[in-house]
Amino acid sequence: MTHLRSLREFLDELDRIGDLQTIETEVDWNLEAGAIIRRSYDLTAPAPLFTNLTGYQDTGFRLLGAPGALSSGEHRFARIALALGLSADASGQEIVEALAAARRKPGIPPVVVQRESAPCKENVVTGDAIDLFAFPTPLIHGNDGGRYLQTYGMNIVKTPDGSWTNWSINRMMIAGKDTLACLIPGPQHLGIIRSKWAQIGKSMPIALAIGVEPGLPFVGGMPIPEGEDESHYLGALFGEGIEVVPAETVDLLVPATAEMVVEGHISLDETVMEGPFNEFPGYIATDASPKALFEVTAITYRHGAIQPVVAAGPPVEEDHTVIGVTSAAEILHLLRGADLPIAS
Repeated sequence: MTHLRSLREFLDELDRIGDLQTIETEVDWNLEAGAIIRRSYDLTAPAPLFTNLTGYQDTGFRLLGAPGALSSGEHRFARIALALGLSADASGQEIVEALAAARRKPGIPPVVVQRESAPCKENVVTGDAIDLFAFPTPLIHGNDGGRYLQTYGMNIVKTPDGSWTNWSINRMMIAGKDTLACLIPGPQHLGIIRSKWAQIGKSMPIALAIGVEPGLPFVGGMPIPEGEDESHYLGALFGEGIEVVPAETVDLLVPATAEMVVEGHISLDETVMEGPFNEFPGYIATDASPKALFEVTAITYRHGAIQPVVAAGPPVEEDHTVIGVTSAAEILHLLRGADLPIAS
């Protein structure tokens, strides 16, 4: 089991096996990057890493497309396998078995590191200096309602009593220089925790970590039970805790090697229009609606930050790889726990 502790270590591995394509030609964040990412799914091409984005050439910021999609070459599951600590040639069955086996192990909590050693703290922006448009967040689809900062990051929240921390993926659209519009379905764990904050009349503290170590998005999309911490499960998978560091303005721990962390609060009652956004069933969305307002209080980021992007749409993209693989593992774990004679 090899624990890749950062997105950059993951990219080094993809490059080593020929599953990364660095695109130095100028690419526009406005639709062009999204179209290339979408086409990379269709061709099962190497993951595109954009280094020359229109209007952002002097920033060093980069976009990574298709971070958890099927891989090019003979090993179709290489991105998934490497993210979860297995060799690039691991089979689908081996991946599911590894995830299911980790569900039977005790969780291992994260390890808190000092701010000085956390790459995500290389740059810290607060107050009037906050500007989400400083980053080359793409307009992915032609009919999207805006630029979606969150398509493959981790939403980190915890209950008011601190007994449960949840890591999940839910889309977020830039609404203003210091605000995001957030999809927070009530039945999902993110919505359940938000309701607990609403019950005590307080806005919910939240951290959005983008460009995290590659295993986190997979466990963030795994249907593990309410009350269980995804980061502890990932620790069980690797046999060691992931590294985290305190956020700047909210009482949350965030991944130390994240490329970018956006901190703030989900408003108790304010909303903002969000959408439309084309989603994983492959349909062309047409509707916008009021969604929860994320008020940003700080942004921290690495030098030359890399933002992963999922261009949601027809299979196969990350909605399908993450949900399909991890749901299969959870179902296998539950059936075996019921002493049923199940083979993966």
